[in-house]
Amino acid sequence: MSSWRRRKWSFLVLTLLLFSIVMVMISLLQPERANRLKREACGCSVRSDSETFTRVPGSRTLLINAFGEHRTPAASVRLLGIVPGEERSLRSRCVFCCQGDGEMATATALRTTHRSDYFFPYGTGDFLCLIPPGCEPRFVGLLSGDSVDFTNFTLLPVLNRAPVERPRLPLRFTLCIANMFNSYDNVLQFVQAMELYRLLGIQRVIVYKTSCSATMDTVLDYYSRKTGFLQVRPWPIDAFLKPSSSWTPSLGPGQIHYYGQIPSSNDCLYRSMYQSRYVLMHDADEVILPAGNVSFQTLISDLEKAHGEKVNFYFPNNVFPYEEKEENSRFDFPEWRNVPGSNFLGHVLRELDTSGYNTGKLVLDPRGVLQMEVHSVHEHIDGGRTERVGRERGQLYHVRRRKNNQQGALVRDEGLLKVAGALVERVNHALSSMGLLNTTAGPAPTSAHPSPAMAGLR
Repeated sequence: MSSWRRRKWSFLVLTLLLFSIVMVMISLLQPERANRLKREACGCSVRSDSETFTRVPGSRTLLINAFGEHRTPAASVRLLGIVPGEERSLRSRCVFCCQGDGEMATATALRTTHRSDYFFPYGTGDFLCLIPPGCEPRFVGLLSGDSVDFTNFTLLPVLNRAPVERPRLPLRFTLCIANMFNSYDNVLQFVQAMELYRLLGIQRVIVYKTSCSATMDTVLDYYSRKTGFLQVRPWPIDAFLKPSSSWTPSLGPGQIHYYGQIPSSNDCLYRSMYQSRYVLMHDADEVILPAGNVSFQTLISDLEKAHGEKVNFYFPNNVFPYEEKEENSRFDFPEWRNVPGSNFLGHVLRELDTSGYNTGKLVLDPRGVLQMEVHSVHEHIDGGRTERVGRERGQLYHVRRRKNNQQGALVRDEGLLKVAGALVERVNHALSSMGLLNTTAGPAPTSAHPSPAMAGLR
């Protein structure tokens, strides 16, 4: 073979070799393309707004919602769910429906399980899904293990798709109540709490409802439809699991703690992340009242000045036993006696906390929280922290059954009565608007020893 033919042959082999190397490098630089599924797979059903839970095919995991996660180094979507213990190490894949070309793409799900399931079989978990290059996901779902079966596969809309900077958030304070269950009927105390929070400047309340009485439904309808102050989120967890009505299996057998209080609280936290500057995590039988005659906004502004931003605030619990109702209270109005529930203003005896374990509640900056539990932040983000708030600044009032059994371990605390004048008037107006005020008992009170300093809060 002549030398020029050898050179030509060598050149051809070298060219083919270089071409092969380039193609391999391109494929390595675009690994997600290998995971692209057929375009027609984007015809999977999408969950409707009325649905709360979506079961992962071939799994017992329940998905709650999908949220854009803008606090990670790479663009991601976080799937919040309820996970059985035996599946916590099971490998899963996120399935994205991409905007524009309609293609679907998959990515390995990074699984995180929250620390506290309180020894129940099911607990809160989430799945972090790294968004593939070139994909702008509108919907996302989850496949268990190596499954490629799209039978009964449902996609969830991605919420929080665009972040909002703090100064542009539409709300300053949102209250999350999780959960309302066991045909909840504490109507009077709920109305008092709603009116007190409106009085103090809370702008929105979100209630996760499993079940309540017909009278309570009337109250929810009033605050949601007629005032726009409240949003009701269906929480039919009893249709999927056997929930416990207690915090531990020994006191209330079931598959998940307290009707799924932790996953619903985390859902409310993420749902409010780009809507509200702060999120209050309380029950319906609790209120936080600032010390002195100030609004809630003034309280939080003072705490921000003292501790800086990206800080969460913990308010210790103060139990006012409903067994210790004050006799002949000037706030025991006949007009309220036919309204089911406890009267906040009739309970002025506070338990002394001798247990060493306080179950306080939180006011959170949602953008600085990755995971929360009932009484604490499980994982902060971006250097966030939680500060304990002393009674000299504000107090959590909790009317419930006695927490400790030490008879006589009570002190008189009339702090809540300082708002009685403004509160009574507002509660009467709300109950009258709902048709729940007993007008046959005589004229409804319009004032009950009002505090002059609270007049500006009406």
